[in-house]
Amino acid sequence: MAPHHKSNRAVEGDPDQGHSRGMPRRPDEDEIAERTARERREAGLPSGPADDPETAYQEERRQIDHEVNTGEMPAGKGDKTTRRGRSPFPPSHYES
Repeated sequence: MAPHHKSNRAVEGDPDQGHSRGMPRRPDEDEIAERTARERREAGLPSGPADDPETAYQEERRQIDHEVNTGEMPAGKGDKTTRRGRSPFPPSHYES
């Protein structure tokens, strides 16, 4: 029995109509921005960068203060340990 071969057009479809060979030459920037904003909202992140650089700075500052207050980030208050005196690895939450 001879093998039956289909044409590429029959297997892959019409390359001029709906058949894709990867990313389009020019991706839809608006669609990408909309999708990114939607995914950021779903993840609980701000939907975009802060409009005002001062606002962005204040948000970062609040985050750093929070991490220092909870002990996640060392404060360095009065501690003049040099880089050689510190551990080469950050503290781990898994230590016993």
